[in-house]
Amino acid sequence: MPRRPRIDIIGYYHIINRGVARSNIFLNDIDKDKFLKILNETCKIYHFNIHSFCLMDNHYHFLLETTDENLSLLMRQINSRYAIYFNKKYNRVGPLWQGRFKSWYVYNESYLFTLVKYIEQNATRANISTKAGEDRYASSYYFISGKIPFCLKNSLCLRDFKLNELKNLLDVPISENDEKVITKIHSARFKKEEGGIIKEKNISLKEYFTDVHDKDSRDKNIIKAFYDGYKQAEIAKYLGLSTVAISKILRIYKEKRALFDKLKSKGIFWSYAKDISFGKLGEEILIEYTLKYGDFDDVKVAFAIFGKKRLKKVWKSKIISDKRFKKLNYFLARMFFDMKVEADYFEGLKNERFEKLRLLASKDKKIISRTYR
Repeated sequence: MPRRPRIDIIGYYHIINRGVARSNIFLNDIDKDKFLKILNETCKIYHFNIHSFCLMDNHYHFLLETTDENLSLLMRQINSRYAIYFNKKYNRVGPLWQGRFKSWYVYNESYLFTLVKYIEQNATRANISTKAGEDRYASSYYFISGKIPFCLKNSLCLRDFKLNELKNLLDVPISENDEKVITKIHSARFKKEEGGIIKEKNISLKEYFTDVHDKDSRDKNIIKAFYDGYKQAEIAKYLGLSTVAISKILRIYKEKRALFDKLKSKGIFWSYAKDISFGKLGEEILIEYTLKYGDFDDVKVAFAIFGKKRLKKVWKSKIISDKRFKKLNYFLARMFFDMKVEADYFEGLKNERFEKLRLLASKDKKIISRTYR
């Protein structure tokens, strides 16, 4: 049976990972220090925030906030780098982790702060320390000592609490009700949600599709409703579509995001902020940059996802008149757009961007001339 695909959306997550067969993954403090070093380095590369963590001998907990749709990517980096270190150091082979890491989407503030207590008091409940803040491998130690590592520099505990308030939060024992809240949410993820996202349904399906006038808008709202916790079957029934149709819309969306993640990892979006996400970038720019800077396989993937008509439209509006891409335009025209043209065809095309800049500069020059006459 194929495993359920993990969905990466921007937000807060409770992350747990254990050693295979519940074996120890940290044999001493040196191992834990190495893990924290990897965590800090990965945080700098993938731009996520750790709000709370606890390293136990055979597992760890994170309260992690992503700023991009890259949860699986960053967790793979952390786990694989540490597994390589551990296996090499202890001359062992085989998997270190017990399957995929577990993640639960944190969907409200009440659960968020219950989770901080739950993670920080792990060492206390295991009798490793007498109170939160004593264990050097739980984030409360750094909150209280003031020796803040890079991964915690944007922690909500540092940002939203004064020290006394934080100590009070950590000193209040986990109640039976807190345990029930966490257990309920964790178990609900595996029993009910197709995408593994636990989020309150604050609005009805009717409100998602009230103002939908075209297929693109409808598809965007299908994706939003799914990420907000509605099942594919629920959405399909409401819209009178088949579950296959809904599944196809979600699959294509995931393929677009995968293409974006691949190009971003190559540094292709160098002219944008490092924390740019697929949602902020938009499909048109993704297509433009794939055609300009992607390799042959990237372009083929883009054609399969978006179709020739869509790519040709973006090509004509964004790239074809740019003299810097004369050879590329010739290649795209002949190879992908079935145009029987020669290289000199692109010589006669006006560079629309250059013409706009020239006209604007000409107008500014006249204004300046009149002003200082």
